[in-house]
Amino acid sequence: MTVDAEVHFWKYGKNAGSPIIRNNKMFHEDYLPEKISLNLQRNEVDACIAAAGPNEVETRFLSELALTHPLIRGVIGWIDLLDKKASEKITGLSSYTAIKGYKLDAGGENYSLLHPVMQQLAQHNYVLDLNIFPNINSAPLNEWISSFPDQSFVLEQCGNPDPKQAPSTEWTAQIRQLAKNKNLCCKVSGLFTLAKWQNWRPADFYPFLDILFESFGPGRLLYASDWPFILLSGSYVQWKSLLGKFTEYLKAEEKENFFGENARRIYHL
Repeated sequence: MTVDAEVHFWKYGKNAGSPIIRNNKMFHEDYLPEKISLNLQRNEVDACIAAAGPNEVETRFLSELALTHPLIRGVIGWIDLLDKKASEKITGLSSYTAIKGYKLDAGGENYSLLHPVMQQLAQHNYVLDLNIFPNINSAPLNEWISSFPDQSFVLEQCGNPDPKQAPSTEWTAQIRQLAKNKNLCCKVSGLFTLAKWQNWRPADFYPFLDILFESFGPGRLLYASDWPFILLSGSYVQWKSLLGKFTEYLKAEEKENFFGENARRIYHL
């Protein structure tokens, strides 16, 4: 099974507050499964995971969307995990079987405040996606991840490096440090969105991919597109083909893991 581990859907009127959507006219319309289904089919992608933006309502919207679109095998929801009612909300939303985990903007907060939520995530076998940036102090995050060895974590967007230039020392060190946690995986996505739009070469991304594959290995990396945001810089087939070319050296089983089996296993699809 080939799985795109992160796509985004919305009805434009309900998402006008998102800066990347608001500031780019091409996103001023509905982006629903019908817009990507043919692309996935042409690129031999069998299923996708829909990720919510920082909006609790969007979690419910995507979960309802998954009920009528079998293409969506999972949803990564969003709620304020530091909210005192976060555990209660996770329980309330657990009736949606499409939800496979939640997202956390991990920017150096007091991670001890998340302890009740971690218990809830474990109870429901949910994954926790982490959105970080290279300039944060990752030592507390690293320690926190290692203190929950049975919890599955997934790093989003390759840790948000700057592909407009060579990999920074900060990002490289951060990736190598965090990857030592065997319960942390990483989505290989976002590089198109963060690159010089429409003005890149495949070779621009290879140094980042080298570091990711060296650090995590193909058993802990997940293919993801970040569609439709990749459309700012290129097409779906360009991203899929670029990664296909880069992974040519892998064994057949390793490629299958990267392009879908890892996502199926980690998110319990």
